Amino acid sequence: MPAYTMPGLMTGQNTNEIIKKLVELERRPVKRWETENEYAKAQVQVWNEVKNLTANLQTKTRAITSFTAPFATKSVLSSTEGVITGEASRAAKSAERPIEILELASKHQISGVEVDSDVRLPAGSFSIFSGKHSETIQFAGGSLSDLTTSIRNAASSIADATVIKVDKDSSLLTVLAVKTGKLNALQFSDPNGILHLAGLVGENSKEGEIERRSLVLSQEKALPFEPTKFKASSQEGSAPKKSPEGFSFAPDSAFSFETEAIEIKSRSYIEFNPVGETNQVLELGFVFEREGNLRTKLFPIALKDGKYQLQIGELAEGKTLKRIIIANSGASDVQISQIEMVIPPKPGTAEPKKTLQEAKDARFKIDGVELSRESNEGITDVLEGISFNMHKVTTEPVTLKIAVDHQKGMALVKEWVQAYNDLMKFTKEVTSVDKNSKLSDSKPSDNSKDLDISKEFWDNKVKSGILAGENALIRLIASMKTVANSYYPATKSGGYRVLTDIGISTGEVGSNWEKIQDGVLVINEERLTQALSENPDGLRELFASDMNNDAKMEDGVGIRLLETLRPYTQYSSGIISSKIKLIEENVASNNKKIKEFESHLVGYEAKLKQRFLYMEQGVGKNKSVGNYLQNNMFRGNGQE
Repeated sequence: MPAYTMPGLMTGQNTNEIIKKLVELERRPVKRWETENEYAKAQVQVWNEVKNLTANLQTKTRAITSFTAPFATKSVLSSTEGVITGEASRAAKSAERPIEILELASKHQISGVEVDSDVRLPAGSFSIFSGKHSETIQFAGGSLSDLTTSIRNAASSIADATVIKVDKDSSLLTVLAVKTGKLNALQFSDPNGILHLAGLVGENSKEGEIERRSLVLSQEKALPFEPTKFKASSQEGSAPKKSPEGFSFAPDSAFSFETEAIEIKSRSYIEFNPVGETNQVLELGFVFEREGNLRTKLFPIALKDGKYQLQIGELAEGKTLKRIIIANSGASDVQISQIEMVIPPKPGTAEPKKTLQEAKDARFKIDGVELSRESNEGITDVLEGISFNMHKVTTEPVTLKIAVDHQKGMALVKEWVQAYNDLMKFTKEVTSVDKNSKLSDSKPSDNSKDLDISKEFWDNKVKSGILAGENALIRLIASMKTVANSYYPATKSGGYRVLTDIGISTGEVGSNWEKIQDGVLVINEERLTQALSENPDGLRELFASDMNNDAKMEDGVGIRLLETLRPYTQYSSGIISSKIKLIEENVASNNKKIKEFESHLVGYEAKLKQRFLYMEQGVGKNKSVGNYLQNNMFRGNGQE
């Protein structure tokens, strides 16, 4: 007889193999859950890609519906290259304007006289003035190089200083203004004679006296200022109260006072003297006349050295003061005793030794009208919506051409169409269904003999999109097609009502019907360029239009598309996020089932082994009894 291995020794069967196959058969639900999880993970990846594509389309759509979308961007070109450059906003009118540059603005540059290179300068202070700005420099003493370093560190916003070595024993100092224009010419105050010893300026002359003019306020002519903001101003009994000490202002009140007409001088300021101790911030302002019109300025002013100072010379030099505004937005009364117009003396009391270059304004002609500005760059107040820079003096007028730049608008539309198509193609691919397959989403019950999903089912799944039949995405595709093919209102004549008006369609006339049904957009660049050039505002309105002039976009391709995408892109409660969450919960549930069933399989295998062991033992006993009987019966028959 053949020799048997230990398993199945009595039965002659490979019981280990039998047990293994029985366990594998029992394990079929685990295989199903594992397969479901693999498929679910693939679905999560697809949903995340849909989420990314949807968010990208939403971003591109927001850009195309923005008030700042560059559909009507205009460019500034010069007929002679390198003479003028610039930028134009949508408000700029397309035109060609003759411009002649007579003189460029220049920076003020001064020079000192030669001094000993080893000169030692004393410690002290001096001030540098340029236009409306000034810097007081505390100099610790030292060489010419130390002096230039101090100027660069403390006054870098208005001046730059350099030491020039004339020969081995002599040097001189030069200072250059940072800004161009007459207004920004350099002036100096040198009370300690530091700059004089450095050879830069002459002796410091005596400064003039500060001029002070009291401003008298009339209680009878006080008017409430912005009562909708400062609500106490319109209440009875809230008017400023006059006393021998001055005027008292109640909380949440604001009033304007007529004052005598005074010309506002350079560096002048209005000083308000409070009564008693206070640390409240007041809102102080003034009304001035400019070119026949009244302008209002209001600023929060903090207490400084026991007084409130409103700098008006920097804001309205040369204009006429008309009214003063005092607003108390604090929690307690504030009392003002005296108000003065303070006019500091001319700052420049030490004249430069030499002028290397005068401070000049730029002079130019537009349409034959001569104008001047203190800078050559960033000139924004000459032509509406235009900012231009001048680089060269011209001998004859050059043409400044303002024209629509449709390249940025073209790029924006192309990006939007690409994002739309990316989402459309991907969603159609993942929701496609193989009509010839026998795809069924029904699952066998736990009582079914066939507990695992058949190979045929998964083969059919592969043939179809991984999200085949997903209603949420099918609705999205249908809604996107509806948005792209709808008519939209045009508030202006000559406006665009459909995307085909601007060269965007699902296919040219005569195109394959199946491709048209795919919903993928194509661009006719020639037609789109024409729309951007001829009517950029109409193109903007097609994507986003303000129907009731409330500065809010209510309709258009982009607005409706954003409404379509919003339920899908919401972070926590959106359709896509909910789908992903549900799938992940199912995966977690399957993992829990797998873990519990694996524990069952361990016990099931142990039980099978025990039963097979009992069977082996039973078979062994039966064989022993059979052998015993056979042997005894053989002897009883006299065979021994």
